[in-house]
Amino acid sequence: MNSIIENNLGDSNSIPSLSFVWSAIFQDGSKIEQFNEDGSENKFQLIKDRFNELGYFNLKNNSGKMFSVNLIEGLIGYNKLEFPYIEAKEKKNNVRLIFFRRHKVEIGTQDLKEKKHEIIYFLGFQYNSEDNKNHKILLEIDNEGNWMLGE
Repeated sequence: MNSIIENNLGDSNSIPSLSFVWSAIFQDGSKIEQFNEDGSENKFQLIKDRFNELGYFNLKNNSGKMFSVNLIEGLIGYNKLEFPYIEAKEKKNNVRLIFFRRHKVEIGTQDLKEKKHEIIYFLGFQYNSEDNKNHKILLEIDNEGNWMLGE
């Protein structure tokens, strides 16, 4: 049975290929890549099932741009450099990964066909400070790897 979206959009409901793919490194040194060597895809649920063991989470594209979250120390990096605006000396407790994608789809008003499809990646972490206040640091990353600090 087709969904309402599939019925309305027909064959134009294609998801573009991902610009960035993830990899996760756990504190025991084990690693899970989004895509295996045979091309099969691992579900993000494998990461969620082991959130308490997660040490590093990376997003990388084909041109070599890489964004990293260090969940052990509560830092974000770009191409293996830590961003300087994050205060590394602040004690961060209960550091948790934030990662999701948002799809922006533009649909024609006459034919209801997809005209444009853009994926925005959101990557960061949230943590509790010593006074137990919740904080978050989140990047918005476009398909080309341009980023801005989000909310």
